[in-house]
Amino acid sequence: MRLFLLLIASLVSACAQTCVPARILPVDQVDGVLDDASCILSDGTAYAAYRLDLATRGQIRIDITAGAGDLIAVLQDSSGAKVDWGTSIGRPVESGSYTLLVNGRTRGQVGGYTVRTAFTAEAGTLCSAFPSIGLNQTASGTVGASGCVMPDGSPYEAYTLTTFGSGTLDISVAGGNASLILRDGDGHILASDPAHVTAPVDDDSEYQVVVAGAVGADPAGSAYQITTGFQPNDGETCRAAKVLDPGGDSDNNSITGNSCFMTIADSGDLSYFNYYNFTVGAAGLADLSVSSQDFLPTLYLLDDGGNVLATDSGGATASQSEIRLFLTPGNYTAQVFSPIPSGGAYSLAYQFPGGAAPSCVPVAANAGDAPAGSLGPASCRSSLGLTDIYSIALAASGTLDLTLNATGFGGVLGIRDAKDNLLIAAQDAQGLGVTQLSADLAAGAYTVVAAAGFGSGSYQLTTAFTAHDIPACSYVQPLDINGGYIQMLGPAGCRDADGQPMNLYSFTLPSDGVVLAVMTSSDVDGLLRLTDTAGNVLRTDENSYSPNDPMIVEFLPAGTYQLAARAAGSTVGGYYEVDLRTAPGPRPPFCASRGKLAPGATINATLSFTGCQYIDGTFADLYEIDLASSATIDVGLNSSDFDAYLVLLDAQGNVVDEDDDSGGGTNARMNLPLGAGTYFVVAKPFSDYYHVGNYTLSMGQLQ
Repeated sequence: MRLFLLLIASLVSACAQTCVPARILPVDQVDGVLDDASCILSDGTAYAAYRLDLATRGQIRIDITAGAGDLIAVLQDSSGAKVDWGTSIGRPVESGSYTLLVNGRTRGQVGGYTVRTAFTAEAGTLCSAFPSIGLNQTASGTVGASGCVMPDGSPYEAYTLTTFGSGTLDISVAGGNASLILRDGDGHILASDPAHVTAPVDDDSEYQVVVAGAVGADPAGSAYQITTGFQPNDGETCRAAKVLDPGGDSDNNSITGNSCFMTIADSGDLSYFNYYNFTVGAAGLADLSVSSQDFLPTLYLLDDGGNVLATDSGGATASQSEIRLFLTPGNYTAQVFSPIPSGGAYSLAYQFPGGAAPSCVPVAANAGDAPAGSLGPASCRSSLGLTDIYSIALAASGTLDLTLNATGFGGVLGIRDAKDNLLIAAQDAQGLGVTQLSADLAAGAYTVVAAAGFGSGSYQLTTAFTAHDIPACSYVQPLDINGGYIQMLGPAGCRDADGQPMNLYSFTLPSDGVVLAVMTSSDVDGLLRLTDTAGNVLRTDENSYSPNDPMIVEFLPAGTYQLAARAAGSTVGGYYEVDLRTAPGPRPPFCASRGKLAPGATINATLSFTGCQYIDGTFADLYEIDLASSATIDVGLNSSDFDAYLVLLDAQGNVVDEDDDSGGGTNARMNLPLGAGTYFVVAKPFSDYYHVGNYTLSMGQLQ
């Protein structure tokens, strides 16, 4: 159950009919066709889905050209919420995974199309949200497409690879004027080569696969193909339980202490599983089911890159889980998880009846209706789980109240717009069988999703609507550029597009500078949105400061801006504080070098939000060290304001060394021999964004 909640945000978007997305690169051109075989949204329009992974924040450009039909592009975030739409999209976006839909504006709009994407990364930012690559996969890419740049200025692409068992990883790259680097999860280099690397890897571990380009390389020759292969160690018990026959197969097996395992984040608990590989040769409906008398199995379906496509826990019966999904040609992996370490016996069945993608037609309902139903294997499937969909047309603006009383499953409620973009969702987090959701909505067409996050069974959906005007967000609270404000998020505030409470703040920068905006609360899982005076979204954040608190750091020209403070999901409201800090001046280097650290030099500086937002949730300053020949360096970082921590990177960003307390007390020191070359020292606190202040960075004479 816990594992399901951690992964629910990574599933494909919540459409009337879920289709597996193909991958599109940040800089790419893809041709396709919408026709009678295409997937269908709730409004009856055809669509094709693409997965877009952005390793860092920046500016996205998406243009769609249609041969005949009136087609649009719809960009959704990982939750399925609409980011933007139209025939041409140009806007700032955060790092992460997105779904791009090519969609007919109205029913019957089909035909050929071309989608072009372009992406420019924000300068001075680090890449960390890398796309996944599988243990046995071939993928194509373009060096420079993601905008990722190494400390020496060379472009690179990178992937996250997660192992099941221990063994040998074999990776090769062709084209792209590129070379390979394999790093462990902490960034230390394990192997590198212009074309091919082989290295031992551990079980249940995460690695970085880097395709590195040369400084100043010709972009015209930057297309590459990367291939991964994995061979388990002799004696390794975590192996594919079976390669399933493409036409249908079954297996009787057991999960034991010798099965594969996954360490659950933030708890350290182990979750044991077996996995199966299979190949789909032609597009069609696939059916996977697993049952057990010893435990309730949880079933996951992954694509060849390791991305979760669907999951189910008890969606068939109290002892059986099932996934029915329309799959495109490719390689897939099914995982069977046990919630208890002792595991037990189970039976798995795989069928491939094929055929066209099933259509999930919404049931028309009126506000005030109380439809009853049941959710099971034959139900539609969305990113929220097994799903029934109801279409509701609101003739006037007002409050839509929903209550889902569920028997046998964990209820999830969602409200979507007419194009199946998720507006707001709520789940039965307490396991009481009741899920409630309320939203103030404008007149229009909506779909209501009644879903099972886990389990299956019967339900009663109660709807109520109270018509009333929704006040415009006319009041904007002035905010001092170096001050804070405590506010109540609740009924007195205006409403955001998702129908939930929102408060607006305005501030004016008298000169160019860096802005830090933080929202903290013990009552609300916050979200901040920064816009200019024209309403253009510049930045959005949900949890950069802490798991429930957002933070935005951005360099802005002089002018007036707005901050929208709201909850990330459905909420009853609560108190929060929004704080704003500014640092006037030209744009700082952020994650680029602040200068050189020479032998015998001492630098006294202040670490603040104008530094680099480092990948571990700290602010950091970077300095360059140039060695003309091999030498032993002695670098120290002292601070009475924070627990000092040093990281040493080579010119390609590989971690060479790191230290916490070798300088005495909470001071850091590194003393080690290095070869000739360029290196970068990262001066930072041990953890979190809260710790900043004055520091002294020094380097002794070379030895």
